[in-house]
Amino acid sequence: MGNMIQSVKTGALILLFGTLLMACAEKPIQGTDSALQALQAAKQAGAAEYAPESLRVAEDEYQKAQEEIAMQDEAFMLTRNYEVANAILVKVVADAEKAKTQSIASKQLAKTEAEGAVVLAKTSLEEAKNQLAQAPTGKGTQADLQALRGDLQAAETTLGEIDAIMTTEDYIGVKAKAESVHALASRVTEQVAQAIQKTGKHKKA
Repeated sequence: MGNMIQSVKTGALILLFGTLLMACAEKPIQGTDSALQALQAAKQAGAAEYAPESLRVAEDEYQKAQEEIAMQDEAFMLTRNYEVANAILVKVVADAEKAKTQSIASKQLAKTEAEGAVVLAKTSLEEAKNQLAQAPTGKGTQADLQALRGDLQAAETTLGEIDAIMTTEDYIGVKAKAESVHALASRVTEQVAQAIQKTGKHKKA
């Protein structure tokens, strides 16, 4: 009787050990799929632009997981163990979700900043136009005025491109273009102001 009980216990232990070995040796297909889905969701949220550091961490971890899986695939069947790979894949999901959350917040902030930059650009451009209309004219000034008009025309062209870029949600690009318009318009305004100060007069009516 005792031998029978011992045999049952031994059999159970062997079965349990075998089950554990099979669990450890099972390739983490589901974990890999979950990691890929999390990475894709982060990229779709704009993480490549708005949370690049966090996204790179997640992608690096995913690469490590694949290297670990490849190493275990080459190992002898009874010694394969994907626990490390599984643990890394879990971290990939967490890091990718972090990148997605950061991206959404950063993207919203970038949108707000871009909209503010566009308003400032439009205001600066109008001020520059008004200032240029008051620029003194006379001998030796026509070439300068023509150059300033060309600058403002270029600024208007850039400003006209912004609406199309805004629809693509490239708020970083929008902000950059708006800032370039503001800088150009401000320079025109400053140059006209200097000309007025130098001559001591505005354009004659």
